[in-house]
Amino acid sequence: MIWLLGGYMWLFIHRPFEVWPWLGELRIERMYMIATILYWAICADKRWLSCRSNVPVFLLAGTLFLASLTSPYADFAYVEDWFKILVFYVLLITSIKNDRELAILVAAFVCITALYELHSLREFFCGRYQYAMGVKRMVGVDVTLSHPNSFGASVVYALPFLYPVWPLSVERWEKLAVVGAFALGVACVMLTGSRSSFVGLVALVAAGVLMSRYRWRVLLVLLVAAPVVWINLRPDLQKRYLTMIDPSYGPASAQQSAEGRTKSFWEGMENFAENPLFGAGLGLHRAKTGMATHNVYSEAMGELGLPGLLVLIGFAWAYAADFLEARRLRGDAYEVDEIFLYRICIAATGTCLMLFLLGWGGHNLMRYNWLWCGAFAGAAVHFLRQRVCDRKEDNYEDIHA
Repeated sequence: MIWLLGGYMWLFIHRPFEVWPWLGELRIERMYMIATILYWAICADKRWLSCRSNVPVFLLAGTLFLASLTSPYADFAYVEDWFKILVFYVLLITSIKNDRELAILVAAFVCITALYELHSLREFFCGRYQYAMGVKRMVGVDVTLSHPNSFGASVVYALPFLYPVWPLSVERWEKLAVVGAFALGVACVMLTGSRSSFVGLVALVAAGVLMSRYRWRVLLVLLVAAPVVWINLRPDLQKRYLTMIDPSYGPASAQQSAEGRTKSFWEGMENFAENPLFGAGLGLHRAKTGMATHNVYSEAMGELGLPGLLVLIGFAWAYAADFLEARRLRGDAYEVDEIFLYRICIAATGTCLMLFLLGWGGHNLMRYNWLWCGAFAGAAVHFLRQRVCDRKEDNYEDIHA
């Protein structure tokens, strides 16, 4: 079952049926998911995993279902796509039986994302890009999340999971592959010209330096590498990132784009103040302006009201509580498996923080990362609890032997 789930992760992230249209005509994603569900229902060994993320996930499911029925602006296809993600989430939390299977899924997630980035990078060098605001910007090889901002965000959300994969890398080539995946992610983010993704990347690197035991060595390497990367960056991209400091480096549209995020937030807060219980209606901003809110707080609170706010609070609570419990359960144990499980929770928390940070400039409430990372963290905490119980039983037997 785990390998079937890994296969669907590749279909969902890389989306080959959007890269090669003839595959789309075969409906391979739908057929694959139907086959997976049938196998899960008939043959798979199932059990319900009590993840903390279940609370915000199913609250969001109920909120979206009611909003799609009551809002005159709702895009039913958009909501339907999210419920497909929910189905996969249920398959995840009912199918992971041990930490080895969790490691397979996390490693698959990292490898699939790196393959997606590598394919997108190849297409970029072959001439596939988006020219906007005076900048040649890298895009994803798919269609759904191909926009430079969306693609850059996908890369940033996946980068924290290189951290738990590192202790699983035993051979030299495996460690080099992890380092290469990090370098690939950095290159992709820089080439997108996405300012929000760039801020997220800087925040992740800074957090990684602070967490490292070799922080001074890493900091020294970064102090040497950062200027080298910047000098070799194209001038149009340099100006793009400098607009975060001085808007005069870019066209007026770049400043208007940045101000639009703030404007969207305040419009969402006004909608929330006027309709605090159920919001102004799912899809209101898109119906009025022809484009999405570009702000997760406006999307959640302005359009969904109090339930949307509770969803955001619920995700923050779930990830923080999983991280704190994992840190407590790990204790002084230094086994590779336990380090891996603990780092899963750190990575999931890092992704959660990036979702909130990049959410200022993006409508990411319906991103799959909220659900997938919640399932990974919940499973990691569950297996850490099992290990603590096993150690207590072993100690009890030793004492009474």
